[in-house]
Amino acid sequence: MSTQCPPARMPMDDATPQRTTLLVVPGGLDPRGRDALVQQLTAETDALLGHLEGTVARLALAHRSGAPDAETQMTDDDAFAWVQQSIEDIAATLRGLVLRRS
Repeated sequence: MSTQCPPARMPMDDATPQRTTLLVVPGGLDPRGRDALVQQLTAETDALLGHLEGTVARLALAHRSGAPDAETQMTDDDAFAWVQQSIEDIAATLRGLVLRRS
């Protein structure tokens, strides 16, 4: 099991939601090294998003089978549909960033 650091927080006023900052590691990768790293991280990201999507789908099924009534089930279904759409949006955005660079 890997350990993860908590996300870095940006200073903001209380009226705005907290967001994490993008942590960028400075370094001088040559173009070939950069391209290889981009390909590796793109594949890793695709795999992670696929795994997340499958896990959320299984969680949605578990919630659906345990919903006490039809209204709760419908609310849960809507929430999980929103989560799945968000994952798809993230994947599409990342694909667009990669395609724009290639």
